Amino acid sequence: MVPAMIGLRPSWAQGKKVPVGSLLDKTGGINIYGLPAIAGTEYAVAEINAKGGLLGKQLELIQYDTQSDIANFPKFAKKLILEDQVAVIHGGITSASRESFRPVIDEYKQLYFYNIIYEGGVCDKYVFVTGETPTQQMGPLSKYALKKYGTKAYTVAADYNFGHISWKWWDIFWRNGGGLEPVAGGKKGQHVGKVEFIPLDVTDFNATINRIQEAKPDVLMSFLVGGAHINFYRQFAAAGLKNKIPIISTTFGFGNEHIVLDAKEVEGLVACYPYFDEVDNAQNRVFKAAMKKKMNNPNYYIGDAGAESYNGWHFWAKGVQKAGSFEREAVTKALESGIEWDSPMGRVKLDPASHHVVFTMHLAAVNKNHGWNVIESFPNIPPTETMQLCDLIKNPDQHTQYQPK
Repeated sequence: MVPAMIGLRPSWAQGKKVPVGSLLDKTGGINIYGLPAIAGTEYAVAEINAKGGLLGKQLELIQYDTQSDIANFPKFAKKLILEDQVAVIHGGITSASRESFRPVIDEYKQLYFYNIIYEGGVCDKYVFVTGETPTQQMGPLSKYALKKYGTKAYTVAADYNFGHISWKWWDIFWRNGGGLEPVAGGKKGQHVGKVEFIPLDVTDFNATINRIQEAKPDVLMSFLVGGAHINFYRQFAAAGLKNKIPIISTTFGFGNEHIVLDAKEVEGLVACYPYFDEVDNAQNRVFKAAMKKKMNNPNYYIGDAGAESYNGWHFWAKGVQKAGSFEREAVTKALESGIEWDSPMGRVKLDPASHHVVFTMHLAAVNKNHGWNVIESFPNIPPTETMQLCDLIKNPDQHTQYQPK
């Protein structure tokens, strides 16, 4: 039951500002993703305000540094809802952080945007997910790796719900040749060695690297996460394996790891995202120039985390504009009408039933200049694994996360 206090929330009809909230990791081991997401958030809100705000009101951005501490998320979420009385919350980086405060979102019926790549399956009336899901990343990655490298894969993953659920989906995509169902005529993958789930604070990977060598895979899949795990790639290269066992990943580069590491340590690593700074379209050229100006750094690299946060805020803003209201019910209905627009990623479309986004996805390899070379692009890939399980139009009272059986 929603506490009576929530009834005191204003309709935001009075005053010149509307408070909006952000929960991101400015400090701690997850801030490699939090910092670009904060930059994308601040720029998006500033851009909206510079164009007159929403419905004649300026957005008042209230940000809390969650410090890469899971306990801070539910605490600050309640503060944003009950004290700051925000119209919307954006934020959370890890899936563990999201799940720590999603019950708070559901309890108070708060509109929430999760703007990060993740393991898929969240089906929640109050939640919109603007990050990519397993189908959108693992489909292209598995087909590419099976064709170019071979059928034997070894997998390393972060030891929390993201890594464990991602592994379940990866097992399906790899064994099926790149699909949720077996791909007709395609190569089928197999796993060698045992998938390793590695705690986020681990920095010594020698034992893992030795096991990878012994397994002799054709390719290594990485679901590693956070600042400590960057050491894996450095140690992997130091062991002489970089040019022997190629790496594919759904997470590498999301925190600008390719900028931190020496290019020689990771050149050739392949990832799949809807956004790379190198994607060339009119919207991205304007976006990159504005972000570089905001950061006062002509070499600033935005990355997928920054672009996804920017996208999430603009999806919400378009919902508000279409609804003519800041109220959750009206904005949700507007978003469920099928919002689409030309973002720095290209054309993006919100799937009404699943509250997820259809993207053009890009396969790209790290180059010698700390950037990416786009290998191939795949237009309009839907988040199929979630869409086939989640229909919030037909069954709106859902607040769950589906996983592979």
